[in-house]
Amino acid sequence: MSGRPTHHVTDSTSPARSRYAVWLMSVLAMFLFADQNLMAPNLTQIAEEFGFTAAERDTKLGGDISLVFWMLGGLITIPVGFLTDRVNRVRLLTLIILVGEIPCFLTGYAQNYTQLFWLRALTGIGIGGALPLTYSLLADYFPPDRRAAAAGYVGFAMGVGIAVGQLVAGFMGPTYGWRLPFIVVATPNFFLGVLFWLTVREPKRGATDASLPTKIGGWKAIKRLFSVPSNVLIFLQGIAATVPWSVFFVFLNDFYAQDKGFSVEAATLIITAIGGAAILGGFLGGVLGSRLYERSPRYLPVFSGLTTIAGVAPIALLLNYPTQAGVADPSLLMPIVYGGVGGLLLAATAPNVRAMLLNVNPADQRGTTFAFYNLADDLGRGFGPVIISALIVAAGRVWAFNVANMLWLICGLLLLVLTWTFPKDEAPIVGAPDRMPEAAP
Repeated sequence: MSGRPTHHVTDSTSPARSRYAVWLMSVLAMFLFADQNLMAPNLTQIAEEFGFTAAERDTKLGGDISLVFWMLGGLITIPVGFLTDRVNRVRLLTLIILVGEIPCFLTGYAQNYTQLFWLRALTGIGIGGALPLTYSLLADYFPPDRRAAAAGYVGFAMGVGIAVGQLVAGFMGPTYGWRLPFIVVATPNFFLGVLFWLTVREPKRGATDASLPTKIGGWKAIKRLFSVPSNVLIFLQGIAATVPWSVFFVFLNDFYAQDKGFSVEAATLIITAIGGAAILGGFLGGVLGSRLYERSPRYLPVFSGLTTIAGVAPIALLLNYPTQAGVADPSLLMPIVYGGVGGLLLAATAPNVRAMLLNVNPADQRGTTFAFYNLADDLGRGFGPVIISALIVAAGRVWAFNVANMLWLICGLLLLVLTWTFPKDEAPIVGAPDRMPEAAP
């Protein structure tokens, strides 16, 4: 026994309803996140159709579209976060997903770069708006000691979606063109969203916490948000971590196809294997994180920081792998090993960071909290490819990608600092063995 307080759930968050709701949210998230990297395997094909040079391919398709995709998602996440703390989250999540999937579907019919640019920008609304809603709901379905594992399941689904989307685009694109994958991955959520609306019940806010909702909002809630050291550290590490993730998901498939001498299909298999390892890493990281949390809250940031720092080395080996140009049948083994180990280690952090963020913020402020968390991530996702694409033009892809990889070291160090702040910041919200929180006024 961990000695932590027991949390009881209401009928609306009974175990069966909780499992069903999170299962369906996970399936929705899988198809939603499948939208994210549909361009990556076919960047060169798209560039050739629109008459772009190699430099324009990296800046316009890799940099500019990524920037607008994540920035619009980041802007929309703030008002959605405020609404998350005030309205029915089940209905709002359904609307956000449908709004995001419509432009994804229409991207399959884009006839020029301008249309592609704005349709991809609007697709970012779905991912940007869904995250604060998803994790606010998750916190009210599960108590603190199960949130890392639950976040691991949701993250697992998101990772599967990214991998499936990349795989679909990589294998459909060379034969059927780059447009069809957008139609294929967008369609299921039109039906699943309606099912979610009709069958999932809104849980009671704060049902699984030891403390009551604070009932404060507006600027007071934002002031409180940034007065918590753990929140600030998590936001900063998010910016550092999402730069390399976004850069590699945008460029790595094309990098291995065009610069390392592999076919598009072989490069897609390598990236899919890395994605699969990252999916497994996120799932196992969440399960292990829950067990470590039961022993001591301090173990959660220690585990996250060390796995992040350890993941830098195998990714460096992947980026600097010798070119296979001219080799008749290049082996996929070592790139998959390097990328797989790196993905496994680096992805273990995500569910635990989200669980920590849930645990240091009260129930009626989690939507706002995750809105700013998502905005911080989107700053990294959006500006990362733009900055790195500029470095590519100046110094080449290999050098620029190695710079991006080093940002995970900064992320890991910030996570280790949470060892001192997280236990203290979560105690008033979730309770502690030696001190139960007072009810909020």
